[in-house]
Amino acid sequence: MQTAERPSGTTGVAAGPGRRVWLVAAAGLALFAAYVGLSFLNDPGGTLSTDVGGKVATLEVMGQHGTTTPEVGYWAAQWDPTGSMHGLYYTSVVDGKYVNVTTIPVLELARPLYAWAGYRAALVWSMVGAVAAAFAARALARRAGADERRAWAAFWLTGLASPVLLYALDLWEHAPGLGLMAWGVVAMVDAAHRRARWLPLAAGVAFGAAFSMRTEAAAYGFVVVAVGCLLVWRRRSLVDAVLSGALAGAGFVALVAANYALEVALVGASLRTGRASGTAAVGGSDLAVRLREAATTTVGLFPDTATGPLLLGGFAVALLAWAVWRGSRRGDRSVVRIAVVGVVALFLLRAVDGLGFVPGLAVTAPFSVAGVVLAWDRRVARAGRDAVTMVLAALPVVWLFQFSGGAVPQWGGRYVLTSGLVLAAVGIGASGLLDRWLQYALAGLSIGVAVFGLSWMSYRTHEIARAADTVGAIDVPVVSAQDFWLRELGAAYRSDTRWLSVSGVKEVPKATAVLEQAEVSSFDLLWLPTTADQAPPDIPGWWAGGADRTEDWLGVDFRLTRYRQQK
Repeated sequence: MQTAERPSGTTGVAAGPGRRVWLVAAAGLALFAAYVGLSFLNDPGGTLSTDVGGKVATLEVMGQHGTTTPEVGYWAAQWDPTGSMHGLYYTSVVDGKYVNVTTIPVLELARPLYAWAGYRAALVWSMVGAVAAAFAARALARRAGADERRAWAAFWLTGLASPVLLYALDLWEHAPGLGLMAWGVVAMVDAAHRRARWLPLAAGVAFGAAFSMRTEAAAYGFVVVAVGCLLVWRRRSLVDAVLSGALAGAGFVALVAANYALEVALVGASLRTGRASGTAAVGGSDLAVRLREAATTTVGLFPDTATGPLLLGGFAVALLAWAVWRGSRRGDRSVVRIAVVGVVALFLLRAVDGLGFVPGLAVTAPFSVAGVVLAWDRRVARAGRDAVTMVLAALPVVWLFQFSGGAVPQWGGRYVLTSGLVLAAVGIGASGLLDRWLQYALAGLSIGVAVFGLSWMSYRTHEIARAADTVGAIDVPVVSAQDFWLRELGAAYRSDTRWLSVSGVKEVPKATAVLEQAEVSSFDLLWLPTTADQAPPDIPGWWAGGADRTEDWLGVDFRLTRYRQQK
């Protein structure tokens, strides 16, 4: 069997077992402490994602009623029993309960922490997941042939200069789900090289646990295990491959069953299996849209699915890939430097365009580009190539089934974070093949994008918190004509909060019908005018006879108009 040569600069003396344990523990605690400190840049009244607003509202209501049941209640249930106009958009009726979450485990773990010290305390599980993801990146870098120094670089760059950083600071399931999936990849990579039976079982358990939080874990688990079993078949035997697949499948099914039992016990029905089956049912539909969204979550530098911005992002990634490829070979470096300057210029163009989302994995984790390019070099260890093969093979499956319509308002391709982490870890591990200045350039781009993301997250959370304070203080019912906007303001929600949400101004009469049945004589309409001087919309039976003010949130001019019922 041929042994791959380690990249240059990867020699080193390993620390003793005792010192290694203390070093690992200290690094994990230091990264966790960094997350705690950085969390104070954000306002706990706002979040990175609309979905998290529903989770915060759920935790508020659970604390209000002292219950373990994740429901948000509904003040207008008597007149709108299906919850079609619930103030928290996407609320579903599950076994008679109004539910605005799609996953249970992290929410239940966060509940006592939230009750104890609020939103920042509940972030513990996101932070722990991010630390686990950083350690998985370190392990993958080692398997690509990195020495201790470069492996630790993978740990710190993943933890503090990649999309992992932002998801560590948000009460979403991405960070813990990513940590589990990344370790699932590590386990299958090792299973392809060793006969330990527990490795594929551990991979199945990791992907099964991740599936309780992230639907794409099913796609990653299937492809990663399938590729791993094919490698086992090629390197050992068909019997070993079949046994590995069976063990991984058993681990996955066991954790999915455990999560199913938990959901049924707390909610009365399964949330994850329903979400997964719904995702599978629409998978492959609207292929042209999915192709554009796949490009957005891969190379999107701007928060836009239009062709022009996508081409700019694609050009930046292509330039970076070419610079890495050419920089890993002997020859003149002047053209490589020109290419890197071009990449930096495009990144700066995005920065001066203003704060906002950067949806592409390749531009929020520049080392992932290095991973794709360098993994096939013979000087990179075979395990690194195995890891890259697994997560690249999974990408088309994830693209085919990922939620459609949410490609822009996200950071670093949130459905494909596992591919980004693995590719970047291998890229850092193999970066010894590059000139030192090029390694620093990649690290600088990673840090720059992370700082930009932190700035955006801080601004966004403070703006949403300001909106929540304003809307939460209104003493009459609020009807939002902007679909999900009230869901963003989940920190201001309580079980008796009188909010309604409809899809556009034309749907407002449906909400006023509920208000009339509830004998409400006035309400505030939250709407978005097309021009600054646009008159409030006409609503049959109601007149705009009260306050009419403009509120600027996230750079958008919303209007709050008081309506009174005509006598």
